Amino acid sequence: MKCPSCKRELNEDYNFCPFCGYPLKETQKITLRTKSWECRAKGKLKEAIKICEQIPEKDAYNHKSLGEMYYLIGNMDKAIHHYEETIKMMPEFPDTYYSLGIAYYRSGKLKEAIKNLEKCLKLNEDFVMAHYWLGIAYYHRGNFKKAVEHYEAFLCKNPDSKIACYHMGVVLMAMGRYKDAITNFEKLLEINPDDEALHYHLGHAYYLIHDIPHAIKFLKKAVELNPEDERAKKLLSLITEPREP
Repeated sequence: MKCPSCKRELNEDYNFCPFCGYPLKETQKITLRTKSWECRAKGKLKEAIKICEQIPEKDAYNHKSLGEMYYLIGNMDKAIHHYEETIKMMPEFPDTYYSLGIAYYRSGKLKEAIKNLEKCLKLNEDFVMAHYWLGIAYYHRGNFKKAVEHYEAFLCKNPDSKIACYHMGVVLMAMGRYKDAITNFEKLLEINPDDEALHYHLGHAYYLIHDIPHAIKFLKKAVELNPEDERAKKLLSLITEPREP
């Protein structure tokens, strides 16, 4: 056996290298895992990954930790690989299906994201955030009905979630349910009166139901709050400026 640190040849019976003190065998695994956790806690993710990768015969927890760290540094392919290795060892681990689903979503693989997020909820319905991500994934796949179902399930448990309520309004707009979208956005506006995106969406929704006074009111406010909002300016111009004959 060769010491991974000083590269000297050692007797197989050693638990620590007698030359440099490097931990070996099972003791090595525990020590490396602890060092990796310490580096991760300090925000030294790449160093933590390097240490964790040295652990021989990785178990499910090592793979899960590597998946989380690779996700945090933006390496989705590596994150997915380690999450999948975790699931091979612990197939009833809902937390990993949740993390894997989000990693697939971040990779643009929406079908796989949905499959894993739904598996997470099947194993444990308390993972309510899975509904939120399923709403987003289904929206981007064009399945607005399923998106609304999952946002409703999420908001049933978390009625004060502003971002889920906002996304619900966007889906309702895409479905052509403009009056429902208006109701949704106006609830949010009571909480966030200076949110320019809400004013834009309300202006757009009122325009689409032919309520021009309200459309102008909200679009003007959107532009006032954000003069760089080209979509609000263009729609306001379309409504208020005379058209050429």
